[in-house]
Amino acid sequence: MKVSGHAAAPSGAWDAVRAAVQREDAAATAAVVARLTDEERREVARELPGLLATLRSFGHGRAGARSIWSADENLGWSEAMRVAGAGTIAGAAAVVTWLNGRDFRRFWNDPDDVPHILQVVAARPPEWQADLAVRLALRLRGTEPGRSRAVRLVLELLRRTGAEPPEHDPLTLAWIDAWPADPGDAPLLDAMLPRVFASEGVGRLLRGDEERPARLAALAASGRVSRALLLDGCLSRFLRGGTAADLRFFVRLHEALAPSAAEVAERRRDYAALLPAAPANVADLALRRLRAVGGLEPEEAREAVEGLLFRAEGKLVRAGLIWLDRLLRDHPGDLDGYAPALATALMCEAGEARERAARLVLGYAARFTPDGAAAIRDAVALMPPGEGVALAEAFGGDAVPAAPESRFASPPLPPAPEPTPMPVPVATPAELLRLWPFRGDWLPAERWLDGFVRLAAGDRPALTGALATTAGRFRTRDYWRRPWWDTEPWIMAMAKELSDPGVERRTANAVLAGDRPAAVEERIPEAGHAKPSLRMPLRRYAEVYQALTDGALPPYLLATPTHVSGRLDAAVLVERLEGYERDGMEPLPVDLEQALLRLSRTAPGEVAERAARLTGAAGRAVARLLSGERVEPRVELRWKEGSHGPRITPVLSWDSPGITVLDGQMTSAGSEEMLDQLLPVLPAHREVAAAFAVHAMQSYGPYSKLESDALTALATAEGPAGPSVGCLAAHHLCRHPEEAVPLLLDLAASGGLGEETGRQLAALLRDDATRWEYRCYSPVEVLRALEELARSGAHREVWGVMTGLLAAYLPGPGERATSTHTRMMTLAADVAGWAGARGALEPVAELAGRSRVTGLVREARRLHATLTA
Repeated sequence: MKVSGHAAAPSGAWDAVRAAVQREDAAATAAVVARLTDEERREVARELPGLLATLRSFGHGRAGARSIWSADENLGWSEAMRVAGAGTIAGAAAVVTWLNGRDFRRFWNDPDDVPHILQVVAARPPEWQADLAVRLALRLRGTEPGRSRAVRLVLELLRRTGAEPPEHDPLTLAWIDAWPADPGDAPLLDAMLPRVFASEGVGRLLRGDEERPARLAALAASGRVSRALLLDGCLSRFLRGGTAADLRFFVRLHEALAPSAAEVAERRRDYAALLPAAPANVADLALRRLRAVGGLEPEEAREAVEGLLFRAEGKLVRAGLIWLDRLLRDHPGDLDGYAPALATALMCEAGEARERAARLVLGYAARFTPDGAAAIRDAVALMPPGEGVALAEAFGGDAVPAAPESRFASPPLPPAPEPTPMPVPVATPAELLRLWPFRGDWLPAERWLDGFVRLAAGDRPALTGALATTAGRFRTRDYWRRPWWDTEPWIMAMAKELSDPGVERRTANAVLAGDRPAAVEERIPEAGHAKPSLRMPLRRYAEVYQALTDGALPPYLLATPTHVSGRLDAAVLVERLEGYERDGMEPLPVDLEQALLRLSRTAPGEVAERAARLTGAAGRAVARLLSGERVEPRVELRWKEGSHGPRITPVLSWDSPGITVLDGQMTSAGSEEMLDQLLPVLPAHREVAAAFAVHAMQSYGPYSKLESDALTALATAEGPAGPSVGCLAAHHLCRHPEEAVPLLLDLAASGGLGEETGRQLAALLRDDATRWEYRCYSPVEVLRALEELARSGAHREVWGVMTGLLAAYLPGPGERATSTHTRMMTLAADVAGWAGARGALEPVAELAGRSRVTGLVREARRLHATLTA
């Protein structure tokens, strides 16, 4: 928006600058400012604050925006003002304050004014420009995107002036983020590259970068950058510590450099210092380099091995033991100096490492003096039950005996939770007036429609009088409006029809044919534009309104649920249909469809017999459902990689005659449905409702929050549980393992937990293994929750989960086994015994048959023995 109205300026220079700013023309402003004399610059600088105040007072800033979406509409002058200030304000510090002023900040895209600012500051003295560059660099905050104009201005000023970049972590991060594809083309490379290894946050920023390590190594090979700088930088970064993820880039760079034996030997103390406490990926790197170079002094080798034996990772402890075996063979005299490290290895968390350590200690038992043997003896007492018996015989002491096998006493699985009954029906017009439904609040809408139909049949004059004010609010032009997005216009139209029967028909007949009102069905939102949970109630309201205008309103509705979950007891529906047949009433089609979708899957035998005696089409449909003749929907979850992680698209297929609730959405559950809104429409088909919930959950971020109420709702709903219910259960288990057990226990009691849950859990665990930065739980917590769930009475259901989990998560050919796999197999072996499971599982049998004994293989053999007993 162009502005005008500022008071006359004291000179032509100011007039020219002001005119360019008012035209919102940054380029013209730069051209004018670049030609100013020193005196004219000072004059313009004095006037700028006044113009800024004027712009604000005219409401052309952010405060004048109608919303955040239009917040930038009135800031077209901001770039011109930034340019004017940069070229005229005297002090570099004041220019920095001006450029970072909040009045110039945009919510959305920042127009590129960097070339114009560079043009106007080019006339300043070199020392002034260098001072400005440094001060602007120090004003960077956080991880400023490398493409932002603030960063581009800083980097270009530093490059042009040759000023020494300040040691400021946000500057380093911004410089890295602005890296070109080839780091050799990056400005300020020589000055900034060393800071990559010293600044906080670099590892997190570069953790996913797999290309630049090789390119930096190529620059070192060409002599463009110092190879020693890169190698020493990696080692210094490793020695400073950090998580495995944050050091991943530097590990890749180190491996791309492929240090020679001479380079490793020169730095062998640094490599050895990494063995005791560095993250596993760094310690593994250091171990490989040290073992390849050889030639360590005996004391250096001993320190390196001891550093490995004190670690928690079984793989590194085993590597240390193999190395130690060679050292012990070559070591003269007693081995007491190695006893503390060996004692630690005997208590390692990894069972295979403990076994190897025990064999090693027994093999060299004769070379320990009483002092060394005492350290071993102390460790034996702390070893797991049954593992230290042979060592106790050799060294003395008391080993913990193997624990007797305890039988699991299974508590009963609690009964499935029952939904709360519906409130009593609306009995009076006054009560109906107090029950005004709002969009998305299905229960009041359901009760209002039921109350309206009953009162219209039982006391229409009283209902008409009570709704007179509501009828007066209806506008005749609303007959032409389409669609009606909530229940309010339908309620007002019903009230209008009660107070003035036939009013819509007379209105339609009074206008020209080409300008007739929308038909009732045209006022219902189209299937592709409205969620099923919104559209189904509106279809029912429209149907009741049409029946009212046609004089065919039934005395009561069929689909009104008996429970707040949406469930409709079979006995109640059969009784309603019996009344319809006695009175010769035909069901309203949509009302009947909703009743069938809500019909409970459990019914006493006598209710099914009564249903079989019904003679109408509706009665026969109910009888078929109660006899088990159902066409179940089929749901498939398709995982697809997206820009922000995986996307899960549910694909639905339901070939059931008369089911129209998902018309237009049968191929993909693509609407943003919430489970608590859709389940009342589909309380007997929880898998379909869950499919929409999976899509909605993914739409708000790959790992968005699933409320605990969702699992409670699924537990009180009915119907088979497939991949969608399994996905929601697995999602909750992963995100909230500490609170999942009671909720999953209810779901298990309702038949909603099983093998499909395990398959979906495997998919989430595998995905999170590659996107660990989003993980807010550990797999150990998940397994602990599953164990607690099994011990709470759901051991058979948890065994079903474990069968799906093992089949989909155990390492395949070429994949590395981890401690998570071992823990998972241990839990599966325990739960299989509790559940009395039988029948071999192929992936477990394959692992059990391997010749190399690891903790995973040992537990697989235990599970296989249970399943094949």
